[in-house]
Amino acid sequence: MRCSGRWLRLSLKAVFLLLVLICYSSAAVVELKDRAVVSGKDVLLSDIAVISGNGAEGLRYIEVSSSPPPCREKRLSKSEVVSRITEFLKRRDGNFDKVEVRGAETVTVWRKCLKVDREHVESLVKAYLRKYYPDLTVVRVPFYAFNVPSGEFEERLELDSISEKYAYFEYIVSVNGKVYKRVRLPVRIEKLVKVVVSRVPIPKGAVITADMIQLKEIPSSKSRGTFGKPEFVIGGKARRKIPAGTIIRERDIEPNFAVKKGMPVKVIYRSGAIRIELLGVSLENGFVGNIIRVKNISTGKVLLCRVTGNGVVEFVSR
Repeated sequence: MRCSGRWLRLSLKAVFLLLVLICYSSAAVVELKDRAVVSGKDVLLSDIAVISGNGAEGLRYIEVSSSPPPCREKRLSKSEVVSRITEFLKRRDGNFDKVEVRGAETVTVWRKCLKVDREHVESLVKAYLRKYYPDLTVVRVPFYAFNVPSGEFEERLELDSISEKYAYFEYIVSVNGKVYKRVRLPVRIEKLVKVVVSRVPIPKGAVITADMIQLKEIPSSKSRGTFGKPEFVIGGKARRKIPAGTIIRERDIEPNFAVKKGMPVKVIYRSGAIRIELLGVSLENGFVGNIIRVKNISTGKVLLCRVTGNGVVEFVSR
C-alpha cells in the first residue's frame, strides 16, 4: 500500500507538470521588432512582431496604430502594443494571460512611399512639349516635391491651355486607382529660334565658310545679337578665336554685309509695269532681306528699302 500511495503521488505530480507544460505551450508569443516598415494606412501586429504559438493567426490582424504619413516614422511603446492586444481580446472574450509579449521596448515604424520631385515633373513637361510643341522650351516649372503612399502608382499630365508665355498643366497622381493629388502647373515657356553656331574652331582673322558653321535651336531670350541664317555669317571675318560649338554673335565677326553703311547703292522703284532706278547712300548695314534706311542722293529724302543683293536695294512703300 505504501508503494502504491507513493506511485499515486508521483503520478499526480507528473500530470500536474504536464498540464502546466501544455498550458504554457498553448500561450501565444508576440516578439516585438526594433524596427518595422509598413505600406498601408494602419499598423498591424504582424507588421511589428513575430507571432507564434496557439492563436497566433487570430492576433496577426490586430490594428495597433494608424501609420505615419508617407516617408515618415513613428514610435510605438511595448505598453501601447499590450494595451491594443488587451482591448482586442476583451472584445472577443479572450484571455490575455495566454499571450506573452516580448522583445523591443519601443518599435520604430516607417511608412513606405514614393517621392515626386520637381526634376521628375519637369522631365514630364519637357517630354510633352518636345512631342506636341517642338518649337517651345521650358523656362521654369513651379513645383514643390511631395510624398505619395506606396501602392499602384499612376500619373498623368494634362494641358489645360497655352499662351505666348505660359502653358497651364494639371499633374494628377493616383494610388491604387484613386486620385491622391492634383497639382496645377503654370509652366513658363519660351519659343526656340535657330541661330548660327561654330561647327569647328575658327581662328581669329579667318573668313567663315559654310563648312565651319551650323544651326542650333536656343531660347529666344538668349538670341540677342545672333545670326538666324548661315548666309549672314558666311564670308564674314572672325574678330577673335571662336571655339567649336559657340553661338556666333555680331561682336564676334566682321559680317559680310550685302550693303554697308555709307556706301553708294542702286535703288530700284517698282510700280506695276514701271521700273525706275535711282542712286542712294545706305544709312545702315544690311544683309539680303533686311529693310534699311537709304538716302536718295538727288532729293535728300530718306527711303525705306529692302536689300536684294550686293549694293542693290528696292524701295518699300509704307
